[in-house]
Amino acid sequence: MKILIVDDDPGICKTLELHFSENHEVRTIGTVKAFWLTWPEYQANILLVDLKLPDGNGIEILKKIRAQDNTIPVIMITGHSDMESPIHAMRIGATDYIQKPLDIEEIEIALARVQSQILQNRYLHKVSQESSLKEGRIVGHSKAITEVLKQIGLVSQGKVNVHITGESGTGKELVARTIHLYSNPNEPFVAVNCSALAPALIESELFGHEKGSFTHALQQHEGRLERSGAGTLFLDEIGELPLEHQVKLLRVIQEREFERVGGNKPIPFHARIISATNQNIAELLKKNLFREDLYFRLCTHTIHIPPLRDRIKDIPELVEYLIQKINRELHKKITKIPEIVLHSLQQYSWPGNIRELEN
Repeated sequence: MKILIVDDDPGICKTLELHFSENHEVRTIGTVKAFWLTWPEYQANILLVDLKLPDGNGIEILKKIRAQDNTIPVIMITGHSDMESPIHAMRIGATDYIQKPLDIEEIEIALARVQSQILQNRYLHKVSQESSLKEGRIVGHSKAITEVLKQIGLVSQGKVNVHITGESGTGKELVARTIHLYSNPNEPFVAVNCSALAPALIESELFGHEKGSFTHALQQHEGRLERSGAGTLFLDEIGELPLEHQVKLLRVIQEREFERVGGNKPIPFHARIISATNQNIAELLKKNLFREDLYFRLCTHTIHIPPLRDRIKDIPELVEYLIQKINRELHKKITKIPEIVLHSLQQYSWPGNIRELEN
């Protein structure tokens, strides 16, 4: 990350440069004139700008930067404590406003927020540019679904376990696949519907088995954990997993290894686990139907998908997308639906969510 600091206090510049240069590229300058000479050839990702400078003020820089680009984070710093300055700066478009004497921890928190926002913006831009024509994309621009996209952007930067909640038909697997697409697209995505597995076969399906480990084990079988490699293991309807298998899954997460049924050779586990449910896990915990220790391991980050009734504004765009999908699948040439029908669709509560809308 490239940081440009504009402050006429050499002590502050030196302190900030020494502290942040370990993880970032940092440059410091002390005047408005020097800024405009530097800016064309040093396009920083983040600006830290003092409000009062020898040949002008930081507000001038902020105004001109905002006229050119509304996305570059600008953090204003000042030794003045009047009420008007921060209000004015934030109204013009400052990302944050920090008062002197500077607290390094406060600046670190501000930079962390900015970096998070940059990553989110990059993700949203990537989605809009790359996914506009893709089948299986997340559709909509409502505030509710944009928040989901932001959360996807955050978790796509690492491999933390993610738990997705939402009513049936909201698109939990689609969100899981999108996280995988933007974090580890070249590795396997393996989906498991925990509610569809026969109790007697769960262990074999998840962990695999060795030849001869039970009556009908005629050959070695790779389980879903092994097949997921360094990619993503998606456990749908995780609330349906029996307690005895929850214990074994917990051990895999803790030890990052497992053994096939009938085997004794440890197999490394490298995948990210994304789990999902439409059940109330808190209620399952109260009834001792779900292990609390497993819950905390799976829910490092939780993403809630809103029901369709909470994102009514997205229905026209969803309808357009679904019509295009139906045209491709059924070789139709439907171009639009009547406005009166679209209006009726927006008045309905959609208990089955997007799956019901598609049907």
